Amino acid sequence: MLKKRFNNMKIHCEKFVIGRMGTVTSILLMALLVYGAIAVWSAGMVAVIVTYIIFGIVAVWVLLTMPRYLLIDDKSIVITHPIGHTAILKSDIIEIRAIDSNEIRGSLRLFGSGGFFGWFGIFRNSKFGTYQLYCGQLENLYLVKTSKRNYIISSSKPIEL
Repeated sequence: MLKKRFNNMKIHCEKFVIGRMGTVTSILLMALLVYGAIAVWSAGMVAVIVTYIIFGIVAVWVLLTMPRYLLIDDKSIVITHPIGHTAILKSDIIEIRAIDSNEIRGSLRLFGSGGFFGWFGIFRNSKFGTYQLYCGQLENLYLVKTSKRNYIISSSKPIEL
């Protein structure tokens, strides 16, 4: 469906790339989980099985919901995921502006990934309220305000109305 929609349009398309810090964070988290599984081995087989089931569920969720591509055309901004997409119609946008990564530091993660294969999910801070974050790297950030939600997206190209 997305291919049909964008066939005859001039669009900007870029892949979300995980930065060095995201890669290091992901590797350290994986190492911590493996160490934890080894540590609970002495507690009995049930604990190990439960640990790996929980890890497996989280890993599958992260891989299915992580942002893959950012598509910008004349009518919308689309963030694709392996199991769907998030579309923001430009007609619904109130404001778009560049922000510094320091403005989201210390945000509370309500549901999402804070560095494990990128930064994405639902976050909250006092400056922007509750917002959806879609970033491979915490660089080139843009706040996209709509009447219903706030989004923070990373893009190598300036996002404009």
